[in-house]
Amino acid sequence: MSTDNLPYRKTVPDALSICMIVKNEADLLARCLDSVRQAADEIIVVDTGSTDATMEIAREKGAKVICDKWRNDFAWSRNISIQHATGAWILWLDADDIVPPESIPVLKTLKTEKPDHIIGLTVKNQRSGNTGTEFVQARMFPNRPDLYFERRIHEQIMPSALRIGMTMETRLAVIEHHGYADPATMKKKALRNVNLLIEDYNDSEPDSVTTVEIADSYQLTDDLDSSIKWYERTLAIPDCEKVTPSIAGHAHLGLGNIYNQREDYKNALIHLKKASEISPWRPDVLYSMAVCHDQSAEPAKAIECLYKILTLDHKAGQVGVDFRAARIKAYLRLVRLLTEQNRLTDAAKVVADSLSHEPDRPELYNSAGRFLIKCSKPVDSLRMFEKSIAIVKHGNLDAYIGLCIIYCKAGMKPKAIETIESLSADFAENPKFVAFKAYILETPLTDDNLKILEILRREFFGSFQ
Repeated sequence: MSTDNLPYRKTVPDALSICMIVKNEADLLARCLDSVRQAADEIIVVDTGSTDATMEIAREKGAKVICDKWRNDFAWSRNISIQHATGAWILWLDADDIVPPESIPVLKTLKTEKPDHIIGLTVKNQRSGNTGTEFVQARMFPNRPDLYFERRIHEQIMPSALRIGMTMETRLAVIEHHGYADPATMKKKALRNVNLLIEDYNDSEPDSVTTVEIADSYQLTDDLDSSIKWYERTLAIPDCEKVTPSIAGHAHLGLGNIYNQREDYKNALIHLKKASEISPWRPDVLYSMAVCHDQSAEPAKAIECLYKILTLDHKAGQVGVDFRAARIKAYLRLVRLLTEQNRLTDAAKVVADSLSHEPDRPELYNSAGRFLIKCSKPVDSLRMFEKSIAIVKHGNLDAYIGLCIIYCKAGMKPKAIETIESLSADFAENPKFVAFKAYILETPLTDDNLKILEILRREFFGSFQ
């Protein structure tokens, strides 16, 4: 990337240029541009080969459209976009980003700051149920030729910023990103990304950001052996923990999760403890430690980790963390563990706290329903499962199983059978449903059925035999 001799391009003071790269984003682009319009002084869109109405929509929304051939290099295309910007400040977006209304006034204020620093904004990867990872990312920066993107994939502005002594300052604005909601989409993108990441790795000095992203991509594609190799390669980079502590902590967490998955809890705990030391603010580390202790028959230690999650401050860092999902999972496991330890008063408090803080989560109502069955409160339990179904009707198998258990305990087995039969079309391929249906109908049980029923009995605290 060539640069001018002047430290700054000739730009418009206190103006914000929105810079994007797109391809076949007709379904999303208008929503993105509408969300940021009130803060934008100009919009630059680089199209890398759309065959739909993307370019027409961009022009209709007032964007300047530049066509540039896709070169398998995201940084190249981003740099084309910023070369056409005239604002003193640049904000880069993706077509599946949304700037929420409450962030618009913040952006209007930010573009009046002196353009001598990078601005980090909180990026929220939105998933169903209003969960998703959050992290701080360098999204806004001064418009000058010695600031430019690097790396073919997961492109970044910060390497060039650091070379000229410019640091990042975090500001209270949010970008919502909607591109990673579907696990299948995430896996597809990981398969695409890993080859580009390895090309970057081979073309440059090893750096912890690239290596950990390769490891994460392999983990998403279930290639755990390769993932372990790249997490270990990350940690082997000289001064990794000192220079990039968040990345080192993330690598240890990745290894801990893989060893948990492989039921190697000794090695899992070694890495998870290290991750917790480096990143004590991460609830997902504590949750993985709780899983490790739970599976190692150490319920007291697991309970301690889960309670800590509920007291952590919400703090976005350099790596993505799903704070709300970690809290929800902590509630679910904590209720189960406390109930198994016969600490019913403590479990009741956690149930009440979970529904107070997360009143829209069906799985928490299911958890409450299971707990109330254990407490011999079938009417209250029934109401919890009904509330769960009112939130999510389709696919909410645990709620329907809970209803059927209550029907059976109340001597209403025909109603349980009727309910199960009505669900056959929706859950015919679901092993949990198949096992529970065989139990309700008293048909022969396979070994797989029996294994699943044992898990169900634990989930429902032995409330059916």
